[in-house]
Amino acid sequence: MSRTSFVTRLRDHVIRPLVHSALTEHEIPEVTIAVVTGTEHDSSLREPGEPHWTFPDDGHEYVWVHATYQPTNEAAEWRLGRTADLHDPSELVAALQDLGSRVEDWLCETSFAWGEERHARRVELGDLPEWLIAGA
Repeated sequence: MSRTSFVTRLRDHVIRPLVHSALTEHEIPEVTIAVVTGTEHDSSLREPGEPHWTFPDDGHEYVWVHATYQPTNEAAEWRLGRTADLHDPSELVAALQDLGSRVEDWLCETSFAWGEERHARRVELGDLPEWLIAGA
């Protein structure tokens, strides 16, 4: 499977449903989710001059998840993990569980869900699509 196909399928079949699980029905169409790969982190979502976490280029390609609530342009971004590692279902599950926690933290800090306790679905190995378990 090509890298592009892997990332697209990961976004559509795993990451997007995970993020959506913490949103209300009317919020889902308002949140865009992008999944990109790269060796360095350079977010197009941040404002010029805005401080942000940086990750050094260590020569490994990483998968990054970006979520934006369109009405207020509130955005968050997370490094899911090294692309090579995410082909291992157990590594992917651990990364997705961490992502779910980070999504919950982001939501309670947004203006549209301020202070609300939101819960993302906890992903387990058996929740992954067969194409991922079989060795993407």
